Order: sequence, then structure tokens, then C-alpha cells
Amino acid sequence: MLHGKSALVTGSSQGIGLGVAQAFAASGAKVVVTSEKPLDACPDVQRLLSDYEHTRYVRADLLADGAPERLVAEAWAAFGGLDVLVNNLGTYKEPPLTEITRDHFDFVFRLNVWVPVAVTREVVRRAQAARRGGRILFSTSLNATRSEPLHTLYDASKGAVNALTRQLAIELAPHGFTTAAVAPGLVETPLTDFGLKSSPVERDAVIAQIPIRKIATVEDVAWWYVFLASDRAAYSTGSVFTVDGGLDAQQMALRPITAAEKK
Repeated sequence: MLHGKSALVTGSSQGIGLGVAQAFAASGAKVVVTSEKPLDACPDVQRLLSDYEHTRYVRADLLADGAPERLVAEAWAAFGGLDVLVNNLGTYKEPPLTEITRDHFDFVFRLNVWVPVAVTREVVRRAQAARRGGRILFSTSLNATRSEPLHTLYDASKGAVNALTRQLAIELAPHGFTTAAVAPGLVETPLTDFGLKSSPVERDAVIAQIPIRKIATVEDVAWWYVFLASDRAAYSTGSVFTVDGGLDAQQMALRPITAAEKK
């Protein structure tokens, strides 16, 4: 579905980002993978580079000044341009509300909001100079619209990403760009393993609250990005696609059904 397209996927040494890069490469795309880690610390990325000829790795700490500009310059040069940008990099780690400081705020919002703005800006600048458009995808979260405890900054930052998806769809449409975002529920990744693998009781309690009774795998989510990056999704822009096993459709988890309701 992506034959002939070139893509940059941020935050792609593990988890959803790596899964998206793998799915893109399997679908025929040329892919630039990136994270702040050295390549020798990313065995899964090494396998991806070995399995697919048209893949590259660029190490970049996107919180560093000038890093978004350098990353996009190297990614653009790797394949002579970019057709798809996936803004996937992000974090959820933060303390409870009463312990949050300005430093916590700056870290979460810089990583989750400023970095995608900065990387997108550089891609758009180069694309406009080359008189070409493209597709900009974001990894957001169900937490952008449905909240949970201890996620004050994360939830607010993902709400901002949803707004970016809509706003850039309008601002960049005249320049040939479209946008979309994928909003997963709970996905099993190295970042989101809350001890669920080692605690069957806690894992079962979480699964019982998901209507389809399953925690998503990375593969369950990654192929949505492939479709949204493809020409078959070209008429959609500014939309957020929820991939959550039914969590957003559910008003209340585990509510007892009374005998009267069953009649």
C-alpha cells in the first residue's frame, strides 16, 4: 500500500513507533527510524535495517536544540524527500498533581507537543520549497478525551495533539498536506507495562474493563497507520481514529446489570 513512499517515524526504536516502521517497510515504504539511543542499543531496529534494504537509522535527541532540524535534513537527504511523517515520540511519566512542577510540565509538553510541532515545521518547510505535499500522522491517545488518575500533563498534552491534528489539516490543506491521528487505548509496549505481565490479577482486572477483553498488541494498532498513510485514505484529513477495543464506546466499566434490566 505504500510502495514508492518515503517516511520518517519518530520514537521508533521500540513500541508503537517500531511497529509502525516495520509495517511501513513491509508495505513497501522507505523508512527512516529514529530515537535518542545509539544503534547498538536497539537490536530490534538492527533487525529491521537488516530485513529491509530501504531503511535508515538516524540517532537524534529531539529535546536538544537544533535536533529536529538535523533529523529532518538527514531523513530528507536519505531518500530524496519525505511523503509521510509520523509524530510518534512521547511520554506519560509524571508525578501526582500536587507534586507537579514547572519542570515536569516543560518536559512533558516539550516532548509530546513541541517536538511534533518542530519536526512537522521542518518537513513542511522543505516540502514547500520542493513544491510537494504529504501526509502528517500523529500518535495521540484515548487519554486525550477520556482521563485517568495520575495523568494530568499527559492527558492535557494529548488533547493538544488532537487539536494539532485538526488545526494543521486546515492550515496545510492549501499546501497539499493532509493529517490524521491514531488514538489507541491500552497497548502492550515497553513504555506501558505497568507490571501487568508479572501480576495476573491486575492484568485480569484491566482486561475485564475492555469490551473486547483484550489488551492491544502493537500490531493491532500499527496497520492503522499504514492505511492512513496510503493513497486510499487521501480524502480524510483532520480526523482522530480511535483504536481501543471499545473503551471509548463504554459508559461505565463493570457496572452490574440488575434483574429488572435483564427482562
